Amino acid sequence: MTTVVGLSARYANFLVHPLLPGPGVCQVCRGPARVGYPTCWQCFEGGKTLGQGVADAVVPVSLALKGEQYANELWRYKNTVGPQQQHFRIGLAAVLWRFLALHEGCVADHCAVPGFDIVTTVASTSGRTTHPLRAMTADMVGPTRGRHRDLLTPAPDASTLGRTASAARYTASALWGENVLLIDDTWTTGHHAQSAAVALKAAGAGSVAVVVLGRHLNTSYGETAAHVQQARLRRFSWGACALRPWDHVQA
Repeated sequence: MTTVVGLSARYANFLVHPLLPGPGVCQVCRGPARVGYPTCWQCFEGGKTLGQGVADAVVPVSLALKGEQYANELWRYKNTVGPQQQHFRIGLAAVLWRFLALHEGCVADHCAVPGFDIVTTVASTSGRTTHPLRAMTADMVGPTRGRHRDLLTPAPDASTLGRTASAARYTASALWGENVLLIDDTWTTGHHAQSAAVALKAAGAGSVAVVVLGRHLNTSYGETAAHVQQARLRRFSWGACALRPWDHVQA
């Protein structure tokens, strides 16, 4: 019988743990930051624009490196068709399932909440009528499907905002203090996810945490190659997460 562990096992060959926040590492998204600065430029700009409504935690499952296997799969699962598309969707759903089964408690502890009442996904602003991440979270991933709700609606002009951070990008259904786990597939600038977090908090959410499948990085840009080289020094382990980097659960 195929299992989540079996379906996700091959990913350990190319997933890369994000680095700990510290000199040269953004304390929000775990991407490269200039030494002496607590965040990267994009997270600084997003925080300046969006204010206190940004997510209480951003937790990448792995780095997703341009041109490499994981980044390719995160593109193909929504841009290919037929059996290949289903293959990648099943694999990435298994990655998300396994990670949350092991580490959602770490995210809740980091946010100082007992757990997340609702799970939702960052809504597409590209015109997709249905997004595969929504289908995965609502229907395929065991730890999320019973809690999934469609909360976020893009503004009519959301596509014109590009990747900029904007509190007007989304509206959210009314909430009454529920803690929300917000799932996204790829974090490049993070402005979509952070704009979604702002909308959720404006609608009444308690704590909002973002779990993102891949923190996208291009190793040809700036100091990113050295950042990734350092991250690769540690072999990927399902028992570790970005919040507690040592092995702390039985995988």
